[in-house]
Amino acid sequence: MSIIDINKYRDKMTIKKKVIIGIIVVIIIGIAISIGAYIKIDNFREWVDIYFFKKNIENTDIAYINIDTTNNSNIYAYDKYITILQKNTLSMYTSNGNKTEEVEISISNPIYSSNNKYLCVAESKGNNIYLISGGNILWQASVEGNIEKVNVNKNGYVSVIEKGTSYKNIIVIFNSEGKELFKTYLSSSIAVATDISGNNQYLAIAEIDTTGAIIQSRIKIISIEKAKADPTNSVEYSISGEEGELITNITYQDKEKLMCIYDNGIHLIESGNDTEILKLENKIIMADIRNKNNIVYVREKSNNLFSTSRDVVIKNVQNNNEINYEVDGTIKSLQVYDSNIVINLGTEVEFINTLGWLQKKYKSRQEVSNIVLGSSVAGIIYRDKIEIIAL
Repeated sequence: MSIIDINKYRDKMTIKKKVIIGIIVVIIIGIAISIGAYIKIDNFREWVDIYFFKKNIENTDIAYINIDTTNNSNIYAYDKYITILQKNTLSMYTSNGNKTEEVEISISNPIYSSNNKYLCVAESKGNNIYLISGGNILWQASVEGNIEKVNVNKNGYVSVIEKGTSYKNIIVIFNSEGKELFKTYLSSSIAVATDISGNNQYLAIAEIDTTGAIIQSRIKIISIEKAKADPTNSVEYSISGEEGELITNITYQDKEKLMCIYDNGIHLIESGNDTEILKLENKIIMADIRNKNNIVYVREKSNNLFSTSRDVVIKNVQNNNEINYEVDGTIKSLQVYDSNIVINLGTEVEFINTLGWLQKKYKSRQEVSNIVLGSSVAGIIYRDKIEIIAL
């Protein structure tokens, strides 16, 4: 090959490289613009969700589980499973509707709590309690009193509220191996809810004292390490609400932030300090605190004299940033689990994440009355079947 031919070859290769680089740059710019438009432009994001990501689904397009209507079925979702408890058998199904696991538990009237990969099942008003992960029973135990509520943290620590003894309530704590760590007794107040911090160091108890003329709500934070040695001298903080305020639920979020929901507001307790972060006024019609770093609530807003719309507001408790997800129609119910938010509109159910982005939009031919929600799966429950939504 002559020197002239070599130079022509090099020139062609240089042009080819420039063309390839140019195409790559154009593609990158196009992707960046598309991502930016998807984030910023609601109408564009809705179009992409419908026609590209195919997020709109109907009940003719998805997997389902048939329910035996001749027997009572108790249905729950946790982690990646839909569970059905019938005749002391807990069956677990994945998002494609296939049964993967089956365990025998002596429970006929169950109450549940789930967190991360753990599912706690107990006999309501009974004595038996089980901790399950995947298809395995990690441990089972019995308590002396009648079980009213159970709660499991992300590491498998379990708190049990029981009654039926000489005390108003007894609260029992188990570690992830099923070892009873301690009991704490309430003689003059009633336990409404409990939760154990993600670092396994603290037990929070929401209780109500009804002995006086006015209801008094109180939050106790107990050191688990101290309680194992001396439960009577283990209270780190005791925080009372205003007189007449009614505490309804508590939950630990990330970084050991304790969220408390009252009948008139949502509070954050951190390092013993109590801060009201949301007042539940008339236009706030629903609220939930069971999220990693957010509170989620529904706020009604008037468009004109004849119509109203509602915002599902996702408020970050660390930086107070708010994301609004506008909904047209009446919201029948709101559910939150992990980073999933479910909005039930009757014959339509919208699944969104904590960024306020649509995950799935489900349309039904009949009214949806019951939904179970896990971290990566949801179940729409009808009389004779469960329709499964993979999230």
